[in-house]
Amino acid sequence: MISRFFRHLRDGASSLKRNSAMSISASSTVAITLFLVAIFIILGVSVQQVTQSVQYRLVIHVKIDNAVTTMTTINDIGKQIEAIDGVRSITFSSKEAELQKFIDENSFYERYKNDNPLNNAYLVTTNSGDILEEVSQQIRLIPGVISTEYGGAGVATLVDALNMIQRVGMVLVLGLSILAVFLISNTIKVTITARRDEIALMRQVGATNGFIRAPFLVEGVLIGALGAIIPILVSVFGYYYIYTESGGHLFAKMFELEPVMPFVLILAGILLGFGMIVGLTGSFISTTKYLRWKR
Repeated sequence: MISRFFRHLRDGASSLKRNSAMSISASSTVAITLFLVAIFIILGVSVQQVTQSVQYRLVIHVKIDNAVTTMTTINDIGKQIEAIDGVRSITFSSKEAELQKFIDENSFYERYKNDNPLNNAYLVTTNSGDILEEVSQQIRLIPGVISTEYGGAGVATLVDALNMIQRVGMVLVLGLSILAVFLISNTIKVTITARRDEIALMRQVGATNGFIRAPFLVEGVLIGALGAIIPILVSVFGYYYIYTESGGHLFAKMFELEPVMPFVLILAGILLGFGMIVGLTGSFISTTKYLRWKR
């Protein structure tokens, strides 16, 4: 069994070398496809990080009626807010702390220290930006709450746009995957056609379809692996360069990139595995169709 495996490996490598022109063409196709896939993976992960950063920083500002004066009642309001599905955390901010925020931005507000017109408040974060409006509406129903603010529809639109980018990226990656399989399949088909006399001879001496198919499968896997080398190098070193030059942030400090390690190792593994699977799938489709047709 082991000797047969190494024989198929040797035959596949030999075929790769013998048909070097077609192999280089197929590997180039895989390389281009995987390079685009790598871009979409990096963009997808970055967009996901940005989306999470936005969502985790979205805060619902809950104003409490000034008629509520006892901390017992204020704490009860906080407990009711915490009990709402989707609420991740709440932080109490006294009316003095609220005024201090304005004073820190502009000393003009110092004049209101002795007659503070602001309200006690809770700062509420949710598990997802998609539920901001729903949670905000439920909070407004709590007695003692006079208003809630979270940035309006613009924030929800931003979150929706980022999620849409992720979905479009996934569709494009899927489309590229199908294209790569098709191109590899056609390349292996050309290789099979060029070796049809050799295949016919193997059948005459009693070789099974599995035995005939194996070297082509190995060849497809090798083509996929070779095609993955350049995209892996470009992606790994490119991402490392972008991460170090940007300080680990995308556009602004609130948008954090995925740390280089172990992300680049995972990315390299995905691209290598993806290339090999694409090569294996393409060669399997071609050989299966040919062997069935020539049965």
